[in-house]
Amino acid sequence: MPLTGEKYTQLNQPEATTDGEDRGRWIACDESGWDGEQLVGRQRRFMVYASVAVDDVEAAALIQQLRDQAGIRQAKELKFDLFKNRTNRWSLLQHLWEPGGALHDRCSVYVVDKEYAAAAKVIDLLLEEKEHDEGGNLYADGKARALARTLALEGPRALRGTLFQELMSAFVTLASRRGTSRQDEALGVFVAALDQAWAASTRKAVTALLARLRGTRDYAATFHKDPADPVFPQLEMLIPAVAQTARRWDRRVGRVSVLTDEQQMLTDDALRTVREYACAPVGMTLLTRERGADVAAVVRGDSVDHPSIQLADLLAGAAAAVTERHEGNPSDVGEGLWPVITSFVEQSSLLPYDDPAAQLRSVKERPVRR
Repeated sequence: MPLTGEKYTQLNQPEATTDGEDRGRWIACDESGWDGEQLVGRQRRFMVYASVAVDDVEAAALIQQLRDQAGIRQAKELKFDLFKNRTNRWSLLQHLWEPGGALHDRCSVYVVDKEYAAAAKVIDLLLEEKEHDEGGNLYADGKARALARTLALEGPRALRGTLFQELMSAFVTLASRRGTSRQDEALGVFVAALDQAWAASTRKAVTALLARLRGTRDYAATFHKDPADPVFPQLEMLIPAVAQTARRWDRRVGRVSVLTDEQQMLTDDALRTVREYACAPVGMTLLTRERGADVAAVVRGDSVDHPSIQLADLLAGAAAAVTERHEGNPSDVGEGLWPVITSFVEQSSLLPYDDPAAQLRSVKERPVRR
């Protein structure tokens, strides 16, 4: 059902998309595993943002071909749920994506480890702010990323039992919009959890990091002091994912237009922010600065009307199954599709590893059920 309300009136794309000089290449996108600001303690640890470089004209023919081959007649649109439990159907997707397939070199998967994202936000919103005020720069030489990795990867081992989960949950509650109405209470819970974690830590690197974080209470107390309502929440991962997707596709094919599936978080203002960020240069130094992308438009559409979004949905669902496999929750479709799906994983994905694709090829030894 199309989104309604004044926040969703301007950047809609009701017409079929067509590649051309004015709009460039159309990139259709869809997500799986989005939980808003709730980054920890969720059923699924990963959010995937899938994109396909295909316009609606070409996508319509591919969707019809899949319908005919899979024998799907009644459904208004093709969703991954129609394919995932039937080998003869998901193997059609495999043929579409594998070398020689129609979409092999036209797919991208940006993966967000939500628990790592929360750890990165701890560093970004607390420690980096303090360091900046004191004349330091945690972004130089990858220091902030290294600290986030320490917290995400070593924290659970250093804080036994439920201590790490309690600490991260307290931070998310404080930093998210839901903490606005009870800021003093949320701050008290976070500070207590931080003190307890520091006292109980069994790893030197984690203990040292927690000691530094204990000095950021004043910064934690100001999360919601600014009366100006931001375009999107501080812990929101979907909007940065759209911007990253636009930037990466520009590097591959030049000028692009991005068509997102309708999502409540993707308001007109949010989509404008995505395009503004994607078009702006980023980087802390001249050596690391990356030019802005050539993004002609960032708009939303209904998947029923846009077969290109249906192709993105199929890719997002398959990528989600592969991340579940990595977490130790196997399925036939995840086992069958991981070789092709991991080849689409972006190096810039928000995971605490230098090679995200290689990590997602592995499987945790013990099943993890959340």
